Amino acid sequence: MPKIEFKNLIELFLETSIYQIKSEEEVPNINFKFGKDGLDLFEKVISTSSCYNKNNLNYLINHCNDDCITIKINDSVKFFKYLTEIANETIKLFYDYDDIVDLNETVMYLLRRIWLRLGISDIENIEFFLDKQLQFVKNRTFDNYKLEKVGTFFEHSVFMKTKANELWDETTRSMVFTIGSDEKVYELPHILYDIDDQNICYIYGVQNCQFSKDRTIERKLYKLNNGIENPNVHPSKVLSLLLFIEQLKKRGIHEIVVPSMQVLSYRYHELLSEASKKNYDEIKNEYEKYPNDDFIKGRYKYIGDWYKHVYEKYDKISYLKTEELIYLIYRITEHSKDVKILNEVNLEGDYVKIRILNHGRR
Repeated sequence: MPKIEFKNLIELFLETSIYQIKSEEEVPNINFKFGKDGLDLFEKVISTSSCYNKNNLNYLINHCNDDCITIKINDSVKFFKYLTEIANETIKLFYDYDDIVDLNETVMYLLRRIWLRLGISDIENIEFFLDKQLQFVKNRTFDNYKLEKVGTFFEHSVFMKTKANELWDETTRSMVFTIGSDEKVYELPHILYDIDDQNICYIYGVQNCQFSKDRTIERKLYKLNNGIENPNVHPSKVLSLLLFIEQLKKRGIHEIVVPSMQVLSYRYHELLSEASKKNYDEIKNEYEKYPNDDFIKGRYKYIGDWYKHVYEKYDKISYLKTEELIYLIYRITEHSKDVKILNEVNLEGDYVKIRILNHGRR
């Protein structure tokens, strides 16, 4: 399994990733403010690199935008050591899930996308953020590589598996619950989660999947709304989170943190929307010129589906990650006496803290 070296990661940061970030190529612009120790480190890397252009360092120093988030790095060696270890643990995670990846490409993706996971308080303490990300990617609590039966829903079996997420996702992993058999299958919304060294579970979202739904199971899911005055959220999300909480209890995890929406998320989805419109317009022109070309026809459908999925959806996505997620947390307390919210819930707060009790005792 390949590993990135400390020096090579810094080279990739300076040669590629910083340009992609500053130009808002896929991800929002960020300012990185390094002190003298950082500049000395970069000079040392430059002096030992045969193919390196010193203009890259000037670009990093001179391209700051007052409208962007600024990350101050107090210890540059520690900063890049964290990123190196996170990169290597991420590659190991992908390999464990049989996702064989290109080393340099994966590291470049991580160097420009990991900042999408920044919370409000993380901006002021970047070392704390990186340490937490390292804990997340190394945690193996739920790692399993095949479906495992964990219960039943009415007469249908319920299966569970863990999925390693893409680097643009909010978390390193998702928990996936599936109801049914080969004939009738219903994949519940995915739980985007991470677990730290203190056995605290962080849930950043409950995300719908694109899998086709069995209508028989769907109708049974709506029975979860019985007796609920204002359901607010789809019962599939309710069941998914209830099942996940049961799995946390089995592993002795009793504390959940639901962070506020990550600060770069909205701008990121604006950029996705803009890119999808540009790509759709280009392929539409191609398709109109060559309507019988099978390759172009396939690309037109693929890009068109993505365009419908993300174009001008940033407000909806923001809602799903904030208001709807809070509604879902309140719904869970109506279904389980073992779940208690410990702090006041508001959209401006850094997080919602939840305690999972045993046997319904409060």
